[in-house]
Amino acid sequence: DENSVAIAAAGGIEVLISLARDGTERQKELAAGALSNMIEVASGTHEGVVEAGGVAVLSSLTQEASASDLCKLAAAIALVYLASSCPDLAADDTCLSLLLSRLDQPEENCWRRDSINALLALATSSSACAEQWHRVGGVAALQALARETAEEGVERQAERCDEALVSLGV
Repeated sequence: DENSVAIAAAGGIEVLISLARDGTERQKELAAGALSNMIEVASGTHEGVVEAGGVAVLSSLTQEASASDLCKLAAAIALVYLASSCPDLAADDTCLSLLLSRLDQPEENCWRRDSINALLALATSSSACAEQWHRVGGVAALQALARETAEEGVERQAERCDEALVSLGV
């Protein structure tokens, strides 16, 4: 996405990470969401987020007691997208669990869809995380999602779920 690349080129990654670390609750939530979106749509921004210390900031947000649920979710989505594109980075159990918990909830402002997309990106990026997926209940959740989307006639999503399950060795 051109806007994300332009924001990154203008030093926006560092500003967003600073807001995610030191801002008000609302600023943290918005910054985490912006970083998540940037990481998803502009693959060239991943290195900048990692180099600017974004992994530590986003990780702390997922576990910060005072952070809103949406802030934690946006941070988890950002981390999962980073892990799906950076082989040296692993998504932790907290991130996976946060996103998996959204699968059982109704769609709210696209958060369920974003969680699904991030999870599928991670699952298809590497089979190395298969044990972790089993440990946190992710394989069963993906199997249920594959059935649900097939029943609803959402063929592309069902195919993506099946691809993810194959990648995880199921």
